[in-house]
Amino acid sequence: MSESVVVNTPFGTLRGKKSDGVSSFKGIPYSAPRTGAERFAKPSTPPFWDGVRDVTAPATVPPQLPSRLDAVMGTYDFLQDEDCLHVDIWTPHDSDASAPVLVFIHGGAFMTGGGSLDCYDGHDLAKKTGLVVVTVTYRLGILGFMPIPELGAVNLGHHDQIAALRWVRQAIHAFGGDPDRVTVAGQSAGAYSIAVMLGTGVGRELFHQAILMSTPLGLPLKKAEEATGFRSALLRELGHAPDRIDKLQDTPINEMLDALTRMRNAPSAGVGDVTPPFMPVIDGDLIPCDPIVSIQQGSASWCPTIIGVTREEHASFSMGPSPLNDLTEEGLLSVFECQYGEDAKQRLEEARARRAPPTPRSIIGEMRSDIDFVIPSFVFADSQWSNGQAASYAYQFDWQSPMPGLGAGHCLDLAFLFGNSAVWGKVPMVAAADPAEVAALTALFQGSLAAFALTGSPNGGKLPRWPAYQKTHAVMHFDKRVTAYGRLN
Repeated sequence: MSESVVVNTPFGTLRGKKSDGVSSFKGIPYSAPRTGAERFAKPSTPPFWDGVRDVTAPATVPPQLPSRLDAVMGTYDFLQDEDCLHVDIWTPHDSDASAPVLVFIHGGAFMTGGGSLDCYDGHDLAKKTGLVVVTVTYRLGILGFMPIPELGAVNLGHHDQIAALRWVRQAIHAFGGDPDRVTVAGQSAGAYSIAVMLGTGVGRELFHQAILMSTPLGLPLKKAEEATGFRSALLRELGHAPDRIDKLQDTPINEMLDALTRMRNAPSAGVGDVTPPFMPVIDGDLIPCDPIVSIQQGSASWCPTIIGVTREEHASFSMGPSPLNDLTEEGLLSVFECQYGEDAKQRLEEARARRAPPTPRSIIGEMRSDIDFVIPSFVFADSQWSNGQAASYAYQFDWQSPMPGLGAGHCLDLAFLFGNSAVWGKVPMVAAADPAEVAALTALFQGSLAAFALTGSPNGGKLPRWPAYQKTHAVMHFDKRVTAYGRLN
């Protein structure tokens, strides 16, 4: 049973619904629609509305193609629309409360996903932890991360996220949240987005703590002017000259997605490379350089952080048919030569000795996991400690999926953060697991991250002791046995 609930925000009155002690509000706009002539415009200031706005129905997600991680994450029914700049909120509190807030920025390689997907439903997380939970939906792919400097359309998806966080600071008190206790969390592309905000001064005005899950900090960025090749290729695929930027303004999004499908089906340039076709770019403003460079110089040292990885990040990207499954020994060595040059043979033998079984898929998977995710994540943790941030924590999610060949792949820890068993219990990477085991580990993982959002420390109560990273390089390992120990390298 659910009941209607009404809140008054600085921008107008909202009607949500309350169920099992948690009120939900879906599709609250933080910007005027960016459609039609405004398709490539930056987000606006928050819109006002008259009367009572009903926000009980499921909200839209940005136009997109199927995710390359559907094999492990499953698929969802959702409505796609260019009018998608909104937040969803779940709160177990009345408006007179002042509870800590967790804002989640979803991943999806900057081209898929949405804060309104069922897998990111924050009801259980809010109910179990007492946090006010917010999810952000922002522009993706062609509309959000394809640079068009001539139109001032660069890193639009990041500008959307910043606008959403500013809205939270202005309005979250209406939902019982404390605007001075905001923790932002993100996974994969969402975590990279947080790193972008930590790489400049913008983060200071938006949040107070950060949780970064599976951050692909090893993927290098291009300058905006150097990243226009894809735009030209898209225009050619649409049948236009590469300088007809005006055609991007009025071509129906479905036609552009169809063209993108044809382009995605072209042979891949690099075996095992997970770099998406859409990435943030260095624009000299919001992103002056790769975020990890600024972070190493201390740009994030003001912010208490948790950063984590899964043990086999890359495995999720190569489930099902993959060129890695048929790679010859000669091809394997060639991949290592491209990466390591003269040290290729030694590196290959070291990698082979670490994997059981040492298949090309597992060997390259570990190499790419290390380069794209693991090593730069611990560089982040090292930088936080060396630049004076004592409240810096790190984890590695080691629990192994029952899905053959996946191990602890990319996205697996999301199921244990949100804890929504009605949804996550059915996704391929979790479906065959022991429900009691999943529930117990969820209580520890979700509980630890929630404790950090609530108190600034992932410790307390019946949670396992999680020491700060500091000079011991302590990393919390989440598995059937949860324990912390120092990194060896």
